[in-house]
Amino acid sequence: MRFYEITHNSSYERQWTMAVSIEPRSHLIRWSCPDCGRATSYPAGAFDVTIEGGKAYPDILGCGAYPFLIVSDKVLSSWQKCGIGLLATYPVKIAKALETDLSPESARPYFRLEIGGCIKVDIPRSGGKITEYCFRCGEFQTEPMLIKKFAFLEGSWDGSHLFRDQRFFPTVVFCTDSVKQLAENEMHTNFRFEEMR
Repeated sequence: MRFYEITHNSSYERQWTMAVSIEPRSHLIRWSCPDCGRATSYPAGAFDVTIEGGKAYPDILGCGAYPFLIVSDKVLSSWQKCGIGLLATYPVKIAKALETDLSPESARPYFRLEIGGCIKVDIPRSGGKITEYCFRCGEFQTEPMLIKKFAFLEGSWDGSHLFRDQRFFPTVVFCTDSVKQLAENEMHTNFRFEEMR
């Protein structure tokens, strides 16, 4: 079975617009750790975005404000029809457009997806070493800071086509070859698939 990290390809395909900021329409999830000082906040559900640049709307929308998985209704419909993934869906509205001729009104519907499928990343086999770990909140730092190819703990995959390490890498989404093949067959735009170990 081949596994891939799934993300957008906006850094390499500049014709696609990107979301550069978020305006929540749902309550914010906020946390900060009194021990290590790490903090974050992000919308729990639906939100609006401001897009910037590009000449067309893609099927996977890059989000510079936070690494959400945002896909078009075309992709969502295709995945649901083929039984891909355990998905919680939240609407994403294009509210404003900057430095582009695209208008918010011309956008097709987008959705933020939260993936329910699970796997566990094997950090040492992925080439990483934990250099800092907060025993209060569980946040950690690795060397190298950016792991490029993830390896997984044997037996940790739950069999889903879309999945993630809910505990340590919740913003990194992985998929099976079925998702990649579907994207290629149905010409879903702006997707990037990096094969994992």
